[in-house]
Amino acid sequence: MRHVIGLDVGGTTMKGAVLDETGRILARGSRDTKLHNNLPLLIERMAGLIEELKSRVNVSVEAVGVGFPGPFDGPNGFSIHSPNLSLRQVDVRTPLLEAVRLPLAFENDLRTATLGEAVFGAGKGVSHMTFIPIGTGIGMGNMIDGQLLRGAHGISGELGHVSVPGNQAVCNCGKAGCVETVASAAGIVRLAKEKLARAIREIPEEAKMLPLWQLAGGNLNQLTAHLVAEAVQKGDPIAAHVWQEVCDITGWAIALVVNLFNPHMVVVGGGVSEAGELLLDPVRQSAERYVMKAGHEKTRIVRASLGPDAGMLGAGALALQTFTGSAEGISTLVKNE
Repeated sequence: MRHVIGLDVGGTTMKGAVLDETGRILARGSRDTKLHNNLPLLIERMAGLIEELKSRVNVSVEAVGVGFPGPFDGPNGFSIHSPNLSLRQVDVRTPLLEAVRLPLAFENDLRTATLGEAVFGAGKGVSHMTFIPIGTGIGMGNMIDGQLLRGAHGISGELGHVSVPGNQAVCNCGKAGCVETVASAAGIVRLAKEKLARAIREIPEEAKMLPLWQLAGGNLNQLTAHLVAEAVQKGDPIAAHVWQEVCDITGWAIALVVNLFNPHMVVVGGGVSEAGELLLDPVRQSAERYVMKAGHEKTRIVRASLGPDAGMLGAGALALQTFTGSAEGISTLVKNE
């Protein structure tokens, strides 16, 4: 049985685990990564976590897989741009290799999470799979015939920045109308704040009796996507209207993906997916309205199963491909449906 380390590097925290070929975790750990343009310290913390994990298991660790935030040139271990870490055009592979002396495999963190769900999670056994995490924003990772889709410059998957017809909301990317201005935790909160604030101005007595206002403790700044979902379940009409809009746009975006890539399965993850069928049922209905029928009605839309471990496990799966000695390594981990 071979053992590897999967490292999921985020803008706030990095998580790591020692795992075997079945995805069983033997040890896990974490480090803070709240750093600004400090690659040497980041490498030090990555190497420190790797060494800590190695010391906690009685097995030989043979390789390390790393999921790194932002556009990333995986084959060369080169960060094109990582806004959350304030890094641009930097070589991550060389200094980390010098520090840990183990075979290294790198990929963008969204694609490692996609690989995690494909190899060990909800998409296990599926060769054509799309992973859509809905958190602060919304993204997309694709497995096509058992291979990760990277794009010509390693930045494929920007589903959140496709413009939705009729949407005028300004996005953080500088464009207007992006999917993630609605279909994301931030989008849910924005819409809920706008609609609840309007109700407070126009019908204050009624608005202050609503579950959404009560759950937020009378403070719009306390609203979260989770509270909006809870208010929907309590029958709040404003929350229900927001939720319907979010699910409609999410379904529209998924229909677009299904039309383009024809996956066997769309796996929905991220924090917003914790709402379960409250989210997935209306999203499926929306996707069905927008998708081209011929051939696509067989695509399943399901919830991710690995939660926050997806990126870490996917980074481990990425490391496992180093044992094949070829670029086809990932496809050997993904069995065709």
